[in-house]
Amino acid sequence: MTTRLNANLTATVNLQGNGLASKVSSQVGLARSLGADRQLLGTLNQVVNHGRPVVQHGCHGKPDLFDQHKLGQGALRKLGGGDWQPLDTGALRETARLDQTKGPVTAEQLTQAIERGTADLDNQAAGGEYRAFEEWAQKNGDRLTPEAKQVMDLYSKAAAKAQAQGQTGIPVGEWNQLVKDMRSVGDKSMERQLAHLDGKPGPISGEDLARAIERGVRDTDGQTHAEAKALSDWAKKNQGKLSPEAKEVLSTFERHAKKVTESGSKDFSKSELRDLHRAFKNIGDVSAQKALAKLDKDHGSISGEDMLKAIKEGVSDADGHSSTSELRDFKKWAEKNQDRLTPEARQVLSTYEKHAKKAGRDGLDKSEFKDMVKDASQFKTFRDDSMRAALDKLDNKSGGTISGRELIKAISKGAGDADGQAAGVEFADLQKWARDNYSRLSPDAKRVLGIYERTATNSLAKGETGIANGDFKKMLGTMNLAVAVPVLRRIMG
Repeated sequence: MTTRLNANLTATVNLQGNGLASKVSSQVGLARSLGADRQLLGTLNQVVNHGRPVVQHGCHGKPDLFDQHKLGQGALRKLGGGDWQPLDTGALRETARLDQTKGPVTAEQLTQAIERGTADLDNQAAGGEYRAFEEWAQKNGDRLTPEAKQVMDLYSKAAAKAQAQGQTGIPVGEWNQLVKDMRSVGDKSMERQLAHLDGKPGPISGEDLARAIERGVRDTDGQTHAEAKALSDWAKKNQGKLSPEAKEVLSTFERHAKKVTESGSKDFSKSELRDLHRAFKNIGDVSAQKALAKLDKDHGSISGEDMLKAIKEGVSDADGHSSTSELRDFKKWAEKNQDRLTPEARQVLSTYEKHAKKAGRDGLDKSEFKDMVKDASQFKTFRDDSMRAALDKLDNKSGGTISGRELIKAISKGAGDADGQAAGVEFADLQKWARDNYSRLSPDAKRVLGIYERTATNSLAKGETGIANGDFKKMLGTMNLAVAVPVLRRIMG
């Protein structure tokens, strides 16, 4: 009985023991299998990460590696809770697009790629999406511009913060601020040049702006679009400080930059930079050119008074270029119009040049400009204001030929003011004008001129500089008759 019982107990124990052993063996096998799976997963993780160790971002108090611009040395890998996250397909699609581009990758390009690659709201902005962009940046660090690296720095910081809190996503408010910060990363070379202009008092000259633009775009950083935008934003804030020449420079740059970007290029080539430089040089001084354009519209000779008036209009904008571009424009115009310049006009221009060179590259200040005008004012082609005003109207006439009727009207206006100079300075002014404009006089006008000369000569022979009122009226009647008779003859046939 005892033996049977013991045997039964032993059998029971053996059976239960065998079952327990079987269960224990089964559990041990499962644990070993899971351990092998984890080891395999860890190996795959390291292979995906190109053999780099798995590290928690920001551990041991180390700063963000992108902030140090140490691309290729590892960054965020392990995410909140120690869970590995696969690369995000949307982000991979955007990095593939970046691979298809040529040349440097700009801050603007990388920012747009990040925005598109994280737009699906799958809570992976600090997870698989970030991993895709971070790994791509590690491989392509040599293609990133300094500004693009700054964009990646900003993204790394935001992702690190989220991961430290065990999150794979970045809160909406923080993400919106991140996007704003990334978009604000502009071209530093252009920004430095514009900051230098900010330190200058207005108005900003065309030469100063052209110099800043050329220095801001000559680096091959693939940032022409960003440079143009930075310049445009700056110009909008500084419209009141821009001289007419600076506005023309800005417009010229925008045309050239548009041509460059539309061709698919991200930078000005050397030949395009030379074209831009030549275009800037050809702008000249807008105020001076406007004043000289008025002289071009006039016919006949340029008097000393005409030249001084143009100079005053052309350099009074106080843009600091009265001794450089403005002087250059006047000299260039004078070389092309030597046959139209009276001796007095040449003397006025020479006086302006003397004062401008003395002032140096900073240009004439108000006091120096006033002194220049005073010195140049002594070189007058016409001595009588009324006669000069009357002759100016003839110069401004749209048609080239001066008719007899038009000359009679000018003589009546210019010499009819009863100042006792109809045979004196008024007559001398008309003679001087007629000498330079004789080819413009019609046959009738030449007969009118002859009648005036005879009348004035008779008065001078009597020792008088004026023409008696009766004689003046008689002279005008004779002039009108001289003009009318040929017309009547043609009518009478």
